[in-house]
Order: sequence, then C-alpha cells, then structure tokens
Amino acid sequence: MFKSEDELQSKYGIKEKGDWLNLKEGSNKVRIVSHFVDYGIHSIKGERKYKSVICIGKENNCPYCAKGIKVKVQFLGWVIDRADGKIKLLKIGWTIKEKLRKLQHSEDYGFTNLPDYDIDIIRTGEGLDTNYDVLPARKSTELTEEEKEKILEVVKDPQEIIDKMKEKVLSAAEDLREELPPLKEDNPEEVDLEDIPF
Repeated sequence: MFKSEDELQSKYGIKEKGDWLNLKEGSNKVRIVSHFVDYGIHSIKGERKYKSVICIGKENNCPYCAKGIKVKVQFLGWVIDRADGKIKLLKIGWTIKEKLRKLQHSEDYGFTNLPDYDIDIIRTGEGLDTNYDVLPARKSTELTEEEKEKILEVVKDPQEIIDKMKEKVLSAAEDLREELPPLKEDNPEEVDLEDIPF
C-alpha cells in the first residue's frame, strides 16, 4: 500500500534492513537510546500470508477500523544493538513494553528518562508460542563519546516515522474505504517486520 523504505533510508539514515533489529531466538542485548512511541497495526490476511498496515485511528476514520479489523498495539524506538554496535529501530509488543515499564518503576532499576544500563531481551519459541523476558544489566554504564555522536547523528523522534507512515495511509484512505472488501479476520501469527509495508 505504501513503500516508504527509500524515504526512511534517506530521511532517517536507515541504510538497509539490517538497521532494523529483529529479535532473534535467545539473547538480544541492547541499550535503549530513545523513548518508545505507541502505534496500531492491523493484520490483514492476504493470499498466502498476513500483512501489516498501520492504523490511522478512529479519529481519522481508519478504513480497517471501519471494517471491524482489530488493532494490535506496538511500540517503536531506537536501540544500540550490542551484537554489532549499530543503532537500530526496534519494534516491540505489549509484553516487552510492560516488562520495561516495571523496570522503570522498580526500586533497584528505576529510571526517569532512559535507563543508564543495557537490557537483555530474551526470546524463546516461535509464532504464537513466542515468549519474551527482559533482564537489566547488573551495572550502569556510561555511553561512550562515539556512541553519543552516533545517537545525535542517527536518532530521530520515533513519532516522526510513525506520522510519515500515517500520512501515506491518510492520503489513500478515501480510496481504501471504497475499495476495501469486507475482510475476515483470523488469528494471525506474529507478523515478521519485513512484512510491514514501510
């Protein structure tokens, strides 16, 4: 529906799909370097698999909401991937967000803005049987000067990225309302990041 990968590459310094962090099985050590912004996703069953489209919200007369397709809330933010030291966009679901929120308000690991320690997101299982655990590093560590420079160079407000995606849907919303057939919703498996059309 909208293919803004090139636009994101030029505007936000996202050079390749490797600049998105896909959580792999096992340990995924990261440092959170921006706030996370919530957004809605509709999972639409295609011919062979599900695709994801961003929800523009009921206040904007989202055509998918109008068809009764449920919204799944996700969160987008920037992290340093400790596996290669690169700054990457990370999308997370409700489970990881809630575990991070509990850390934020905990006595030992609480933080006001961003945590001053690394996080290990541990993924186990596949599809609907995927589980996540979130473990904080035992020690706080300062970001290096090089990391601080990279953050200033690469990291933009995640809300800007989400707003750009919504703009594309808004511009096509009228046509979608007319063209979108009644869609039957099943129980989709976890949608791969590469399936999201942006």
